[in-house]
Amino acid sequence: MNDLHDHDVSAHDPELFRRLGHRLIDTLADHLAQQRTGIGPVMPLLSPTEACGQFPTPPTFGPGAGSRASDVDAAFTDAVDRALLTATQLHAPGFVGHQVATPLPTAALFDLVGSVLNNGMAIFEMGKGGTALERAALRWLGEVLGLSPRATGVLCLGGSIGNLTALLAARQAKSDDAWRRGLRVQPQLAIFVAETAHYSVARACRIMGLGDDGCVSVAVDEHLRMDVTALTAAIRDARGKQKRPIAVVASAGSTAAGAIDPIDAIADVCAAENLWLHVDGAHGAPLGLLPERRADLHGIERADSVVCDFHKLLLMPAVCTAVLFKDGRTGAQAFAQKAGYLFPDDDGATVGAGAGGAADGAVDDSWADVGRRTIECTKAMLGLKVWGSLQMFGRAHFEAHVRHCMALGSTMAALVKARPALELLCEPELNIVCFRVRGRSGGDNAAVRREVLAAGRFYPVQVHLHADGLAGEREGLWLRCALQNPHTNADTLGQLLDAVVAAATSDLSAR
Repeated sequence: MNDLHDHDVSAHDPELFRRLGHRLIDTLADHLAQQRTGIGPVMPLLSPTEACGQFPTPPTFGPGAGSRASDVDAAFTDAVDRALLTATQLHAPGFVGHQVATPLPTAALFDLVGSVLNNGMAIFEMGKGGTALERAALRWLGEVLGLSPRATGVLCLGGSIGNLTALLAARQAKSDDAWRRGLRVQPQLAIFVAETAHYSVARACRIMGLGDDGCVSVAVDEHLRMDVTALTAAIRDARGKQKRPIAVVASAGSTAAGAIDPIDAIADVCAAENLWLHVDGAHGAPLGLLPERRADLHGIERADSVVCDFHKLLLMPAVCTAVLFKDGRTGAQAFAQKAGYLFPDDDGATVGAGAGGAADGAVDDSWADVGRRTIECTKAMLGLKVWGSLQMFGRAHFEAHVRHCMALGSTMAALVKARPALELLCEPELNIVCFRVRGRSGGDNAAVRREVLAAGRFYPVQVHLHADGLAGEREGLWLRCALQNPHTNADTLGQLLDAVVAAATSDLSAR
């Protein structure tokens, strides 16, 4: 660097931010363009020790070394280069692994705005814009899902927190005030969930103090959907054991295989049994964008609560999850308490009129203090990237993306069936496809996956399936792809499957 510009610099200097920001955007744009070509490894083959070696502690530049502009610039470039070197490349066409979006790059710019502003949102006066943006994003999603205008909720950091938030509301609504009185004064509470559901539901039950007995596993059918007859029997059995059923969790897109539970039939059971219905739509709720697929979500409008991840099929950077309640008051009641430094007018007993409007024509602002209805206090400005991206590209862009992902699922299933060496677990309902090398053990299929990963072009994952609805030969390890990358196409998928077959053939020859 020219010595004339190698001056002392303040960490809070706007010009430092400007200079490095321009450099960063250029670096990331070049990186994105390169990744879209499919050249280079999708996932770095680093052990934990090797990855840690890329980020020495203490940092190489040491305390106080950034007082000169050249030192600061070099340190920044080094940090970015190390992050890019060690990252899994979600924008590469061969990334077909976990259910994490290949995000809109421009959405990350909104994250940058939110980080610079750093407005917490526990109370409206601290994060007015962020709170309004969040409400707008939630209202849009509620309309997509056909929920009541009374529906409102909160954006949070991930589906695990979202499920916990919803089930805390269910516990409060259906128990003897467990929020204040605790669990010892009432019978064992029970929540019912399909045996193939996401592990975060069982984890939420344990966090809430319900233990193993409080999370009741319900058998699935041959399509890996919750068996409604088994659900009814499980509820009856729980009551016979003096448990108190409080809720059922239906999956709108199970993590393992993308199965959609029969939501409307489950809603009928919940109505008859006076149970809370929570729909974990973290993955599949965006089907609501597609008129031709809305029937798959029939009954979701009857749910007491719904979770949807914007960072899966809706292209947002991780993590951004919506928790919607049929009645916003139920979400608030789950967290009602005194916090005089935040809510000086709240006695901790009640929280406004909810989402249904205020009396005498007054403006309903009971939704405005977000800290009243969430685990978090200081809360990120998550709504900006959702609302801003919708403002930029419109609903049609997201609808087209979801339709592309669903088409990829069907395409891959057809490609699997066209290769005699492979077998398909089941016809995909969404964009998740499970397959494996026919006639080979779980260990063999895992070895095939490792060989494919080592080649660098593709990143599929694997799943172990054990469920009552599976015939014995369908249990065990399957290779799994979640197809939500806008840069992935049929050619990519064909090449992946050819690589799997080749790896299996090579492995067999080696024996």
